[in-house]
Amino acid sequence: MQKNPEEIRFELIKLIEETQAIFPNLSLRLDEMRRWIADKRSGLLMRKPHVMQLIEELLRDATFWFEVQLLPEEDREAEFALLSPTEQYWYKYLFPAWINERDPKLSTWKKKLMAGDFEGSDASQIDKISQEIEFLGGDTLNSYIADLSMATDLIASGVKDLPLCVQLTSVRDVLAQTKQADWLSTLKYWGIKRGVFISFNPTLNQVESKIGQYIFQYSDRISENCYPVVNMDK
Repeated sequence: MQKNPEEIRFELIKLIEETQAIFPNLSLRLDEMRRWIADKRSGLLMRKPHVMQLIEELLRDATFWFEVQLLPEEDREAEFALLSPTEQYWYKYLFPAWINERDPKLSTWKKKLMAGDFEGSDASQIDKISQEIEFLGGDTLNSYIADLSMATDLIASGVKDLPLCVQLTSVRDVLAQTKQADWLSTLKYWGIKRGVFISFNPTLNQVESKIGQYIFQYSDRISENCYPVVNMDK
């Protein structure tokens, strides 16, 4: 059940205070997000589902990461070992990077989210692709922050448990070329070493299944510092 804005604000402030002395960068990033919604009325925020879902997801991620960091190293590694391959990659590498590094896209996507310009219209397609990958025995993770800041619609892994960052688009020609350049630059900025950019025809029969099969098969084959661009038009 989705929490109301006042619960979210309370939990944010509490976590900011708890992390301030030990992990100041986390505290600062959380406070930045708190200030983003601080002057917004609860009624308005309730009409901004993507904003609220992102903040809730951030609270879950930050709370888990913070609590695990407080454990002795052996216990911390044991806790991480219980996670799926994509969760491990997120909590051990990408989420800490987002906490500690400047996010060049943060101010832009905050404005877009609050303005309602983020539709999440591809969510059902991503869900179907994720289901196909998991049906085949792979693993997936979807994250608002990875999507908005790291040009990653989903993180996936196959048999070898090697995380792969996937960007999906149905945009073609000039726009696709521009998006590809931005995608590659973004992945390299965040130190993401394995990624694939998939441009696809949304009218293609069973396209989600075909994309899921491709990701599952090639997630084990793509080497580090390799960023293939794939066009699925037939």
